[in-house]
Amino acid sequence: MKAGKAGVASALLASVCCLGPLLLVAIGLGSGAAFIGRYHWFFVSAAIAVLAWAWVKHFREKARCACERRVMDGRGMSLLTLLLASAIVLAFAALNISSYVFASSPPAAAPGTNAKLQRVAIPIKGMNCATCEFAVRNALKRVDGVASAHVSVATRTATVDYEPAKTDPKQLVSAINSTGYRASVPRK
Repeated sequence: MKAGKAGVASALLASVCCLGPLLLVAIGLGSGAAFIGRYHWFFVSAAIAVLAWAWVKHFREKARCACERRVMDGRGMSLLTLLLASAIVLAFAALNISSYVFASSPPAAAPGTNAKLQRVAIPIKGMNCATCEFAVRNALKRVDGVASAHVSVATRTATVDYEPAKTDPKQLVSAINSTGYRASVPRK
């Protein structure tokens, strides 16, 4: 049954990099989200290593029981736990990889839709995963005057449409920096 517990541990490790930052952003500790985000590949790699060890442990115990001609205790539950843990670990790994592979570009500005809006592309350092995008986008949308915000981990930029009468790029950069990631006012 140790294999099942290791499987649960691997699923928890994989979820720390994605669910942990979301939880921290939700309670207002965005800088903690950036800290965890920096090490997301460590968590995913550790989860994969623990999961591999769990599967090895499961099959060794199964082989030992077969040699001793006895039934493996909790075999069905251990196998189910490992299969679920594998699905969770792979899902979180895929989420992180998809942020880079399927990077979307910012929406094209429709000419004449709102003459009061300006667009700025702000470079951001420290973003590594889909959760990073969520934290930054959430912070930008709370700024009064922001009409839309598109954040991309692949390009490490935030493209923001805003009303210059209500906010400016310095305030947008400040909002991003409050999440723990590092942004700077773009040069013209």
